Amino acid sequence: MGAKARRAGLAALAAACLCAQALAQQSDAKRIRGAAIERLLAGKEYSDGVHWRYSFRPDGNVTEYAMSRRQEMRWRVKDDSLCWRSGTEEDCFEVWTSGTSVQLLPQGIGTPFEGTVSRQSP
Repeated sequence: MGAKARRAGLAALAAACLCAQALAQQSDAKRIRGAAIERLLAGKEYSDGVHWRYSFRPDGNVTEYAMSRRQEMRWRVKDDSLCWRSGTEEDCFEVWTSGTSVQLLPQGIGTPFEGTVSRQSP
């Protein structure tokens, strides 16, 4: 791995740690686990309201809409985490809520997400 890739990885890790720290400091932050993740997301949309949204269908399919791009993926709950698969890669996240905010904190290196959950658009 080159120096540039290491720096990018460290920056992503630092961002994830800062997000996790900020979340942990919120007194009402609660980690969602297992079947509660399914109840929270199945049949719903998760979005930042501007740049991206994920439509989680109860059948395990999820559609990502990000910056005018659409991608079909699969989602599941594994070991108390939300995981989605695109091609051969699977990304897993801890799911945290605080008020109406829902945060996905990556397991390993990755970008944390923060948004809200709502009913799916028709």
